Amino acid sequence: MVSSRGQIFFTLSVGMGTIQCYASYVRSKDDIALNAVSAGFMNEFVEVVFGSLIVIPIAAGYLGVDWSKENAGFGMAFQTMPYLFEQWGPALSVIAGVMWFGLIFFAGITSSLAMGTPWMGFMRDEFKWNQKKGAWSFGLITLMMGLPTVIFYQQGVFDEYDYWAGTVSLVVFALAETILFAWIFGMNKGWKEINQGGDIKIPSIYRFIIKWVTPLLLLFVFIGSLVTPLNNDWLGAIQNGWVLDNSSIIKQLTNAGLKEQIAVATDPVLIKTLEEKLHYSLIARFMLLALFAGISWLVYVAYQKRIKEGRIKL
Repeated sequence: MVSSRGQIFFTLSVGMGTIQCYASYVRSKDDIALNAVSAGFMNEFVEVVFGSLIVIPIAAGYLGVDWSKENAGFGMAFQTMPYLFEQWGPALSVIAGVMWFGLIFFAGITSSLAMGTPWMGFMRDEFKWNQKKGAWSFGLITLMMGLPTVIFYQQGVFDEYDYWAGTVSLVVFALAETILFAWIFGMNKGWKEINQGGDIKIPSIYRFIIKWVTPLLLLFVFIGSLVTPLNNDWLGAIQNGWVLDNSSIIKQLTNAGLKEQIAVATDPVLIKTLEEKLHYSLIARFMLLALFAGISWLVYVAYQKRIKEGRIKL
């Protein structure tokens, strides 16, 4: 449940610092509503419609519809598509590969730049770092966090990053942002900001949706993913007792699926591989927690610094 929502949030920059970065460049009289609608529509149209028209027919034509359903996502983009391109012959496969990975590269590099800007802006505003120092520090942190996903990809480090940072966290942060906007900042002030300078009028129903429906829906998604029942059988769980599925966040947190595979495995090589994967998953989580703790500490230091300078009055 949470994985599909995480992908939507990621591609729209919801639940991460990039959306706030973009907002800082918007003038007070700019049309927030129209920009949001056009950006969201065009992004999803190009990604879902155009992307699906290219990738899914090719994969389904060569490997079948069932296989395409089971292997959608990262594996299809970086493993399946190169294999399929090879079936087109040496010349056409090179052209298709350059175009395909060229598009992925530009999509990734632009997203990376957007994700780095909040860090650079924060370090500049709070600690007086120049742009060069901020860029180098962001690059170094990215390199340190990113290399393990490449070196230990087979051990599942990338999957851990993707699940906790790119899926679960986005839903949690999106919920926090919604609460901060609608309840802490205030819906009255927020609604005024949204409509200020707008060329289109947002229907009043969205005032209710933003304040009540969105946070409740996100909370429902998170809780549902937290306690997903076995085989996603909600009715059976209510009637016959609740047994958590290995895809639930609680089971993922305890690595229940991996431990079950280790328990039933008989091949020593397979057991060693699974134990390595379990070991590296814990290291990956520690690195993510260390990064989060470090950023939180910097925010706390900046907050205390503002108090001392009199920029925040308690």
